[in-house]
Amino acid sequence: MVQKLLLFVDPRRKLSPARVQLNSERGLTLIEIIVVLILLGVISSMVIGRVFKAGDKAKAQATVVKMEQLKGSIGIFQMKTNALPRDLKEAEVDDAADSWGREIQYRPVDGTRTYELRSLGADGRDGGSGADADIKVTGP
Repeated sequence: MVQKLLLFVDPRRKLSPARVQLNSERGLTLIEIIVVLILLGVISSMVIGRVFKAGDKAKAQATVVKMEQLKGSIGIFQMKTNALPRDLKEAEVDDAADSWGREIQYRPVDGTRTYELRSLGADGRDGGSGADADIKVTGP
């Protein structure tokens, strides 16, 4: 730490002792402030990125749970009518949205008694990886 020494001599006294005053006040330079702000920005972007990724993973898991509930509704319709519904409304499903607010796609597989439920993931587009990956559940 740099300290400034100031010597004061009283001119009215012939041999007055020198008074030493230590200045312990020191401010931050502009460079130091900028470096601290950059470091805070980098750290916060890493933390925020992880938080959002964890949120998308939780939404993907919630979408899988929602699709399993839809399978139950389709199964009940299938037991009543001995056929697959043409769409989810026919199976009396009120809310067929994934965790991102987009409609879950329902598609019966031609010539079989199976179907596919599909969500486009966090990005809302075909394909992707991680939380952006499509979520597919087949039934029964």
